[in-house]
Amino acid sequence: MFMKCGCVVLLVFALLCPEAPAMTAGESLETLLAYLKSPNPSTRRDAARKLGERRAADKTSIEALLAAATKDDDRAVRAEAVHSLGLTKSDTTIPGLISCFRDSEPDVRKAAVKSLVILYTETDIDFITNRRAGWNLINPFLDTDDHEVIEPYVDVDPSIISALGECARGDHEREVRISAIRALGVLRAKAAIPQLGDALNADQEVRIDVLRTFIKIGDLAAGPYLISFFRDTDRKVRTQAMAAAGLLKYRPAVEPLLEVYGLGPDKKGVLTSVGHKIKGRFEYMPARDEAALWALSLIGDEKALHVFAENMNDKDGDRRQYAFEGLARAANPKYSEETSRLLSSESNDDVKLAQYWAIYRMGSTVNIQNVVRELDGPRHDQARGYLLETPNPADLYPYIRSGSKTIRLRVIEILGRIGDAGTVRELEPSVLTASRDESNAATLAKKRIEWRMTGRPNANDDILRRDSRPRKASNP
Repeated sequence: MFMKCGCVVLLVFALLCPEAPAMTAGESLETLLAYLKSPNPSTRRDAARKLGERRAADKTSIEALLAAATKDDDRAVRAEAVHSLGLTKSDTTIPGLISCFRDSEPDVRKAAVKSLVILYTETDIDFITNRRAGWNLINPFLDTDDHEVIEPYVDVDPSIISALGECARGDHEREVRISAIRALGVLRAKAAIPQLGDALNADQEVRIDVLRTFIKIGDLAAGPYLISFFRDTDRKVRTQAMAAAGLLKYRPAVEPLLEVYGLGPDKKGVLTSVGHKIKGRFEYMPARDEAALWALSLIGDEKALHVFAENMNDKDGDRRQYAFEGLARAANPKYSEETSRLLSSESNDDVKLAQYWAIYRMGSTVNIQNVVRELDGPRHDQARGYLLETPNPADLYPYIRSGSKTIRLRVIEILGRIGDAGTVRELEPSVLTASRDESNAATLAKKRIEWRMTGRPNANDDILRRDSRPRKASNP
């Protein structure tokens, strides 16, 4: 009896004392629900956090967190409750989270943005609400830690896209708008492209984030919003706009890009810091014509062949690389002999890899081996980028049985992203007889192909039953 009374005294003390002690791990649901009603804001905030850590989607927890998210008079408690609602992964929280966009506090609205994304992925999404550390041209997403984007077969609730789109276009706080813009990129929000276009035109301070989001969404519908910014007075904006058009392979941009290229360089590139390099070796903001060349090389249109040809012998390695990448994408065999001749005297290994890829794309299938072998070398990112554009997945099948385990794993991963029904059959032996790592990689590759063809994962898939981690979407 004495012990029961002691417990009651401790609970009352925890609820009423302004300096309540920190909660210990392992509190029951009932205890956390009680703490959520404490007069002490820090106690309520901790309770909201711990309810989220439970990752339970029970009705009682969700209702309590929704009440805290919308009615608590402390903004930190509301923000924590909003975050915890996302961790429940429950679709029933969506209307409540969307209603939090009406909260008077920007921190709560930003938490709502992030929680709507957490419903679909938790991988590397802190950038959504963080301040940008600096400018990084070469990463098409600008930051090294904002690469996350859900798989294309993941269906996002349309009400989320609509609400985030309105937030991106109309929230009165710029930081909240930027968070919503970034979230739309992670969620591949094609339906929000018109709202993003409005944001692009309305506020020059969000343009870089909108352009990056267009790249993540990856839909040609964003193309018409880009061209007017090719000559923007802000060098960063116009360079990113041109790169976005290239990465989207927006062919109506070719002639405007050729016009910009014809203007020549504006100024010498300005030195700046670069934290990560996806392609090329820029350690400066490129000259206007070089940025246009890069974008044209990403599209690889026949109309730009003369531009690529005139840069094949340029003294600058970046320009030579872009020339051969453009020729590769154009795949015109007219330049095969000249490319082979220049390969023998090229001293830049990045350019040589681009030349091998160009020769392969121009019809010499055997040259794909020179690209594949770099998957186990210092230029593996460059090689992977090229191989993701392989027009015939069957050209990669022999390398599923490469003598290098690294190459086998990386080829399997690539095939999972570009393969077809025939690839599924080709991967079957690796699923059944390979080592555990290769079997797992081949299983995931097969499922990616199947999910891409059918529209979404099947809950009965073995790979989903084996994965007990929180639901995540991998990188593009």
